[in-house]
Amino acid sequence: MFEHRYGIKLKKTTADAVVLKLLRKYFPTLSFSELRAKVQAHDYVFLSDMEKYQCDGVRQMAKLLREFDKAGIETELLEESRDTPAPWQVEPMSREYFKNILQRGREITQQVLEDIELETVGYISPDAKADIDKEISKMQEEDEG
Repeated sequence: MFEHRYGIKLKKTTADAVVLKLLRKYFPTLSFSELRAKVQAHDYVFLSDMEKYQCDGVRQMAKLLREFDKAGIETELLEESRDTPAPWQVEPMSREYFKNILQRGREITQQVLEDIELETVGYISPDAKADIDKEISKMQEEDEG
C-alpha cells in the first residue's frame, strides 16, 4: 500500500516560550515536555496524517505554518512517501509546491461539489454555483490567511 504525508520541522532545536505556546495551541493534549522534546530532537512538530483525512491535515498544516511565519519561526517542509512496509522516503518540499497542493485540494473540492449538484439536480443553478464559489473562496482565505 502506498502512503504519503507532509510534515513540518523547526530549523532551530531550541524550544523557547514562543514556540511552545504556539505548539500547545495546536496540540493541547501534549505536555510542554513532550513538545519541547520534539523540537530539541529535531522531530516533526506536525505530520499531515495526524488528521483523519489527508486534506484536513494539509489545511491544518497551512494554518500552523502561517502562525510560525507570523512569529518569525523558521521551518522546514518535508514530503514523505513509502510502499508499506518499506521505510519512509523523505524529501524537502518547497513553499510553492505546498501552495500547489492546497490549490489542487480546493479544485478537487469544487469539482466534487459540482458533481454532487449535477447528480442530484441534473444541472448547476446560478445559486448553487454561487454557493460553491463562496465555499471555495472561504477555503482559499483560510489557507492563505
